[in-house]
Amino acid sequence: MEILLVCAGGFSTTMMMESMKKVVKESKSLDEKDYPMEAIGVDKLERYINDYDVILVGPQLSHKYDFIKGEADKVNKPTVLLTSDIYGSMDGATVMKQALVAYRKNEALKTQ
Repeated sequence: MEILLVCAGGFSTTMMMESMKKVVKESKSLDEKDYPMEAIGVDKLERYINDYDVILVGPQLSHKYDFIKGEADKVNKPTVLLTSDIYGSMDGATVMKQALVAYRKNEALKTQ
């Protein structure tokens, strides 16, 4: 499952990505090679959206979320708008769970 994190400039999502990578690395049930991640600024979304399985959106882009979700829906990619409290605390474990749930729900819908 390839994860794309999107924020205004890609800086704060890089910190979140590092937190998520740490969670995966320390997990007994997850393997790092199965979860490649990249953090980008929203201006690069169109270029990268097709290459990832889940799109995570930083809360500072909540005003652009409908647009981002619309672009992701066009290519059947699930999106998650991260909440300010989870994002602010850099809670990589919770964000990783949200990404997994969104991905699995999307995969289940594809098989129906």
